[in-house]
Amino acid sequence: MKYIFVSDIFGKTAHLSHFAKQFNTDHLIIDPYNGELQTVTDDSQQYTHFMSKCNHDGYLNKLNSIFANVADATTVIAFSAGGAAAWRSIAHVNNPHIKKLIAFYPSQVRHHLDIISPIPCEFIFANEQHFDIQHVINNLSAQKQIICTVTDYKHGFMNPLSKGFNSAGYQQLCRYLLS
Repeated sequence: MKYIFVSDIFGKTAHLSHFAKQFNTDHLIIDPYNGELQTVTDDSQQYTHFMSKCNHDGYLNKLNSIFANVADATTVIAFSAGGAAAWRSIAHVNNPHIKKLIAFYPSQVRHHLDIISPIPCEFIFANEQHFDIQHVINNLSAQKQIICTVTDYKHGFMNPLSKGFNSAGYQQLCRYLLS
């Protein structure tokens, strides 16, 4: 099994590269900035930067191009904006080689609840306060091959560059994914 890791708005970081290497297999890291390291100040400014450099639809288009060319059995693990873009892209591309999506805190999926997933998906949500997470979970969970979990952690808990980072949450989910 190969892996594609789709970054959040912070892009490709040393931390994400380290995370991906733990899987000990072929992998690809996709980010909104074509691998160019970003000078990160805070979540809010990084989101503004993401919207000006790539935005949600731009990230979707980038993933569509990459996902269409996947030729081996692949699992996609994606974070935040990357998770929402991956959710949209797997349905659009419908490549049979993409076998599963695991998306961490993809809050933007709430705007795309009409998508029918062609593959099993696991959504690991943060404890979101700015929208009705239960409504999103109810809609997604109506599809048999979708599993939704809500953690007690804040949005960004898997990324040390985010103010929501939680070391215990990161370690717990790493153990889960690698087991």
